[in-house]
Amino acid sequence: MKKVEFKILPKYGDRVVTANHDKYVLLMYYMSERNDIPTITRIISELEIVKSGEKTFEEVFTDIYGTIPISWIAGEFECDKDNAYFISNNPDNEPSFEMPLQELINLMQEWKAFLEG
Repeated sequence: MKKVEFKILPKYGDRVVTANHDKYVLLMYYMSERNDIPTITRIISELEIVKSGEKTFEEVFTDIYGTIPISWIAGEFECDKDNAYFISNNPDNEPSFEMPLQELINLMQEWKAFLEG
């Protein structure tokens, strides 16, 4: 089962990400907030640097951004060279979960291609 889907809203033609299960709402928020091509391109590059082990999450992200918030108060994003962590501030409504970092990179690449299309 795919965690998210990309859709074009019929009335206005907006391109959106939807979660296929409540478990993945933080992923949906994270991707939705990164919805312009230059930002997505930069994020993919930064995630790939962490995945390669060239630099740690802290070296790539926190020096520049501090923490990586998800939807202001919903939670935070972190990763290591193997996994992406979506950490909820409200676990009853938006559960925390982790996924392979490569899967997140692949989803971000798909999201970028969808937005360019």
